[in-house]
Amino acid sequence: MKSLTTYITLLLLAIVTCLTSCVREDDEPALARVAISRLYVSFSDYQLDAGQPPYNNVDIIDPADSLTHFEPSLSYNSSAKGGATILFDPIAKYVFQSSANEGGIVKDTSIQVMKVNPITGALASNGLISNGLLTRVRGLAYHYNKGTENLYVADLGEGTRPPSIYLFQRPGSYRGKAKRNQQISLGKLLPWTMAFKNAEDNSDLYVAVNGEKRGIAIFRDILRKNQPADSVLSETAFPPKAVLTIEDPGVIRGFSYSARQDLLAVACYTQGTALIKSVGRILLFEGAGALLAASGDRAIQPTRVITGALTGLEKPLDVAIDNRDGAKYLYVADADTKIVSRFLITDKDNVEPNKKKQYTLTPVALSLDARGPSEID
Repeated sequence: MKSLTTYITLLLLAIVTCLTSCVREDDEPALARVAISRLYVSFSDYQLDAGQPPYNNVDIIDPADSLTHFEPSLSYNSSAKGGATILFDPIAKYVFQSSANEGGIVKDTSIQVMKVNPITGALASNGLISNGLLTRVRGLAYHYNKGTENLYVADLGEGTRPPSIYLFQRPGSYRGKAKRNQQISLGKLLPWTMAFKNAEDNSDLYVAVNGEKRGIAIFRDILRKNQPADSVLSETAFPPKAVLTIEDPGVIRGFSYSARQDLLAVACYTQGTALIKSVGRILLFEGAGALLAASGDRAIQPTRVITGALTGLEKPLDVAIDNRDGAKYLYVADADTKIVSRFLITDKDNVEPNKKKQYTLTPVALSLDARGPSEID
């Protein structure tokens, strides 16, 4: 009996020793979380020759804020027949990419949904949202609140079908045909990039628009706008609460808003001719939070403008601001020069990019995943 008691005592002592040795000492450093700076680039080109390898229509520049280089770390073929807008959302943990559908050469009325490797940012197919209404998608905005996942889609329309915003709920669950949950007609407003102000359940939706008005349209309470699935809200039934019009901007394209930087950046260009190049500009609005709180239409003027020969901007289609505390950069995709550029947030006038990447394919949209260590799951 004595030997058994001794054995049990020694066994318990060994277990306790093992457990305590596996606990991190208070003076041991915790595993550090590393900040993320990944830039997803969407290309509109599509390989029509079935005998040739398909184009990779997504590039990932990681880290995008490197001091020494600005090169893609990964490329991916999403299966979109020519990419258009692209969106990464850290809550959804998906990248969404729509198809270009330009020129009528190919028809692809789907939005690709891709999973993201949390360590490398590498993409893998998760499914697709297919609907015949998605003929010319140019804006995507994701919102998650109180268990509800919403993907809002801005489409330029086709034929007699007006420009509209469509809602697809639970966007990661589709593997093909998808029924839209909501449709809002935009009338004579032609949409491009979209973004929600924040994750609140009454968050404003910002939409870049051309057409009857040019600037940033602000929709309030869109997340609370319930309607039968088969109905369409007309532009008079649910108009924007305000449109921030920009005087003589040329053609408005992508925009990016950073609440932390209190900065709005808008990509635009003046259309050129066969003999004259287009002239691209990035309009920067400081104190943007106050501007975007407008409750009625008003004209706004940029605080700074990045433009000129040194910038290399001819037809910028999208812009992305790094929203982290202490961030330094904004990124621009230019379709005519086929260059993705990195500028300083403080830049203005005729200035060279901080870094740039020349492509053979045509970059048309950007989505930046920029998170500090405390913001990473």
